[in-house]
Amino acid sequence: MEIHRRLPERRPYPAPRKNVLLLSCMDLRLIDDICGFMDGDNLENRYDQLVFAGASLGVMQPRHAAWRDVFFQHLDIAVQLHDIRDVYIMEHRNCGAYAHFLGPEFEYPDTAEGELAEEEEHRKHAKSLRDAIMAHCADRRDSGGDPELWDIHVRCFLMDLRGSVRMLITEGENYDF
Repeated sequence: MEIHRRLPERRPYPAPRKNVLLLSCMDLRLIDDICGFMDGDNLENRYDQLVFAGASLGVMQPRHAAWRDVFFQHLDIAVQLHDIRDVYIMEHRNCGAYAHFLGPEFEYPDTAEGELAEEEEHRKHAKSLRDAIMAHCADRRDSGGDPELWDIHVRCFLMDLRGSVRMLITEGENYDF
């Protein structure tokens, strides 16, 4: 289901509870569209934004392992200082960082089959990071952290080059709409 970036009543997921940590790619073509999407979720001036080449793949890929550490260190501080309760992972189509990290086989043709294959690749990496975030938050709760503080919901999205957004994952923890 496509999500209109300015009509929040058409969004197929619960509204963000407090503030959001947004992970996005460094692609310059989509900055305004990402801001429009966040504003449409009533998040103007209510989100931290972390930018990594490749978004979820950038955080999780082994070539620059320190990026994963930076992401989770920032998450720890943001949860405590900025009252973060939701994490949004914003992937996008035609990502040059995916081709850089995964090789030229990631460059999919502009066909229905190519779009499906590309979406599946993004879903795989977004789900991997979502699962790592959920495990990280569970570890924080289990080690004596405030259970309410570490009750983080993660939403995974895919934006096309025109700014239209789709949800990548609609099942699992925190998707009980």
